[in-house]
Amino acid sequence: MDIAVYCSASEEIRSHFLEDAKSLGSALASHGHSLIYGGGNIGSMGRLGLAVHQGGGRVVSVIPRFFDDQGLTLAESDEVILTDAMQERRRIMWEKCAGAIVLPGGLGTLEEAVEFLVLNQLALINRPLIFADVNGYWGPFFELIDHMLKEKMLTEDHSRLFHQADSGVSALQKLESLSPSADHGGGES
Repeated sequence: MDIAVYCSASEEIRSHFLEDAKSLGSALASHGHSLIYGGGNIGSMGRLGLAVHQGGGRVVSVIPRFFDDQGLTLAESDEVILTDAMQERRRIMWEKCAGAIVLPGGLGTLEEAVEFLVLNQLALINRPLIFADVNGYWGPFFELIDHMLKEKMLTEDHSRLFHQADSGVSALQKLESLSPSADHGGGES
């Protein structure tokens, strides 16, 4: 299965987030999945991509040219797709994946996750999204969703557009359980 993973490109984050990304990368490879991600060689992104590569898995890096020009692309990538804009990067990632996992990250990660949710909400795609709530990282986001539900900004159906797990590996297990076949790739569904 082609799985998109959204995560941090910061080297300043806590080590347990980096370790969780590395564990997810190893699990993706050992389960025979391909990684589609932002292509970075630093932070959670770097640990994730390198772990997939070291485990014998396929790494597809989708990265804007301005990051590649700075030397931020994972050298061990099996395929590098250079984009001219962040919007193009996001589009390619959700087009190519069968589902996505959201590891702890910053504004870029949040933007990617929310766009994925909106595309599902509008029925433009129908793909599972799992938040890996490592050490309760996404708790404030889930509280915001609850607040939006209480204020009738979202419906109960909207609250079912994503799932939660407590780690990257458990998010992968959840994603596998939601997918009819671990053998299919991306494309519109």
